[in-house]
Amino acid sequence: MKKFYLAAIGLLVMLAVSAQNVETADLHQPVNVNDAVVTGGVLRTQVLRDSLMMNSETGRMEKAPVVVDYLDVPVDELGSKPEEAIEAAKAARRSAMRRASASNWLDYGDYYSGVAYYLYTFNYPSIDKHGNRIILSSLMAFPYFTESNWNDGYRFNNIVIGCHCTITSNKECPSLYPSGGFFQSDVNMMQYYASWGKGIRKAKDDPAYYNVLIMPDYEGYGVTKDRPHPYLYQELTARQVIDGVRYGIALFKQGRFTGKDESVSPQWAQRSDAFRYGKYFSIGASQGGSVAMAVQRFIEQNNLTEEFPFKGSICADGPYDPVATLKYYMKEDTGSGHEAGELTMPVAIALIIKGMLDTNPLMMKYKPTDFFTQLFLDTGILTIIADKQYPSLEMTTDDVKAHLKSLAKNEKYKNMLTSDGRAKLEYVLTDRGWDYMTKLAKDQELPPYEEMDDLISALESNNLTKGWTPQHPICLFHSMRDTVVPYPNCVNARDIFHSMVTLYLLDIYTSQDHIKACTDFMFNAWGTSPDIKFIRTLFNYGDNQYPPYNN
Repeated sequence: MKKFYLAAIGLLVMLAVSAQNVETADLHQPVNVNDAVVTGGVLRTQVLRDSLMMNSETGRMEKAPVVVDYLDVPVDELGSKPEEAIEAAKAARRSAMRRASASNWLDYGDYYSGVAYYLYTFNYPSIDKHGNRIILSSLMAFPYFTESNWNDGYRFNNIVIGCHCTITSNKECPSLYPSGGFFQSDVNMMQYYASWGKGIRKAKDDPAYYNVLIMPDYEGYGVTKDRPHPYLYQELTARQVIDGVRYGIALFKQGRFTGKDESVSPQWAQRSDAFRYGKYFSIGASQGGSVAMAVQRFIEQNNLTEEFPFKGSICADGPYDPVATLKYYMKEDTGSGHEAGELTMPVAIALIIKGMLDTNPLMMKYKPTDFFTQLFLDTGILTIIADKQYPSLEMTTDDVKAHLKSLAKNEKYKNMLTSDGRAKLEYVLTDRGWDYMTKLAKDQELPPYEEMDDLISALESNNLTKGWTPQHPICLFHSMRDTVVPYPNCVNARDIFHSMVTLYLLDIYTSQDHIKACTDFMFNAWGTSPDIKFIRTLFNYGDNQYPPYNN
């Protein structure tokens, strides 16, 4: 039986190789910067105050800078003296807050300015799954330098390819962040790469800071919110992200980010010494972790390393091996507390299968009812995913979980949903799907269900742990207690890549489940967060680095 299973999976992998190829004929043509359009921009200053906080490492109360507000000045209002515009905005904000609430206003005279950087959005052309032209959107951030900063030796250090996490609402996408956002989201945390850090100015040559950050929306968000999101279509998403980076850098270097009176894409951007290192690296958590790895694969396999002098990828809790993820859902894991057949985040499997139905050639002939029970579909979960285009209806992943918790009180869903928003896979998948996955998880002979064979082939075509030999370092961060994007994703990548390329691994830093683990990757109120330490490790900067993984 074992041999039959291995042979069947081997055949599926062979079929998957050509299942999702992305058009690359125009990749080596220079971009026409006039095809991209800058759609908005602000100069953001973080407002800080010193507060006493408990240092979890020392057990003592210590003074630390805390971000209490953001001050955004539209670039069209900056004029030729940004500092004066910022001071005027502070005065106006102070006055408005005093009028609004005498007990709740922030007196900027007692507070101080911290991080300052530009946030821009732009639209750019790329391709869709058919190779047709499509317009996508992106966020871009870069440091605000004064002439004095420049004369003191400050430079743009690197180009960060930011890959955002799984989202289900359009309001969470990077390009909408300048008009509002979530403080501990990956979009917010990555903005620090374009600044000097959290309150305390970092050394000018620190490769984790003073960078140009380009963070595209994935297709299905931003200006394409009315289109399906090709979830886990790794090669297409990587191509679209790379296109965003190419156009973003072209706009930046040609001074297309402008205010009313002058170019605010600093004049330094066009100088030969604009960048200290001038390297590219990709970084992301959750879906962004797999996209960061997919970006590296795309750059290397398409001979783009001359255009993109690439340093490596930093990948946290990413779904690198989708089939391993599904098999994990079927098994008990005492280490993480996962129960066999349980979905900690039910929207994940909806996104996975819907993504394949929307984009993979093998899956075009199927419908959601070929995989999901009517009971699961009655929760409205696929409609929720599609409703991201309607501001009044869209839900974040937290909102989706709250929705399922509410439905769990209904007698209709008592067998499928738990009171904390989890789901039993037996009631989510069709009988054929459940039977197939049960046997797949046990390495038994697979039943002849064409739709399930095609699903596995579609997912295998997006398996990042196979089919390539990395040429640049890979950094892996993962929680062993992640039950949404489980630890086997990291193990499979680790075991395959460590003999091919320099690999860095951190899997004991956090004991949290998926969402909190991803937050731990990018946020540490006292020490150095793992993302920053990984960046410094890639550049061999400073003494506090991760050692290479040695199996």
